[in-house]
Amino acid sequence: MKQYLYRLWQWVWKGIPVQKINAGITTIEHGQTLDGHKILITGGSRGIGYMLAKRFIAEGAEVLIVGRNEDALQKAVAELGCKSLACDVTNIAQLPELIKQTAEAMGGLTGLVNNAGVCNIDNGFLNVTEKSYDEQFLLNVKSPFFLTQAFVQYVTEKKVPSSSVLFITSERGLYPDDAPYGMTKAAIGNIIAGIARRFALQGVHINGIAPGVTADTKGHPEMYEDLYLKGAVGKRYIVPDELAEVAVFLMSDASKCVSGEIFPCNQANHYK
Repeated sequence: MKQYLYRLWQWVWKGIPVQKINAGITTIEHGQTLDGHKILITGGSRGIGYMLAKRFIAEGAEVLIVGRNEDALQKAVAELGCKSLACDVTNIAQLPELIKQTAEAMGGLTGLVNNAGVCNIDNGFLNVTEKSYDEQFLLNVKSPFFLTQAFVQYVTEKKVPSSSVLFITSERGLYPDDAPYGMTKAAIGNIIAGIARRFALQGVHINGIAPGVTADTKGHPEMYEDLYLKGAVGKRYIVPDELAEVAVFLMSDASKCVSGEIFPCNQANHYK
């Protein structure tokens, strides 16, 4: 009774209606962390995207991978047992259609991983060309921005109660960099923080993972035997498998209270 009288006093005295919000706390069990989730992964036929897809499927998610190379996609699909769509995500006009087709293929959509990206070796600031600059900003910034826009529009219109967006960025975005690649990743950090605040009430949580130099263990499995990397603080490469473990948590309902964050996965290498 005291609670209701206090609320009535608030309304009469302050003119502020009281809103009741439930946290909806979720716990998880191993092997079921992503049960019921339907996730789109760009650049999912190899590298980090491939390993994320593999791990998500193992945790109960339905996954659709996107890439430009049809042969690479079909090979990954045969290995993973997921769905795929061949698509050039730099074609901005077709991104809303990609979201629509993905949702139709999986009977809904709850998650997006912006993994596709490009890193050109420009050999220093004075050697950066306009073509290289534009290519990196198109795939690393413009494309994930508008794909996320289309995804958020979908989940808000469909009133999906809980959805997740994950950007695979880079440690290069965590410190000053005169290369376009580092600039694109710094821009992604700003995008994550901005849209996370805007759509928190709609149940959309948006985060990023910033890996250090990552080993291509799918193409070179022998690297698991020796991951030594001289210039890194931890003296080793990061492997896609461990990035996938972090990604599983961030895409799950158990992380709903986490949004707008970038998680460095580089053994503190950005502090050197």
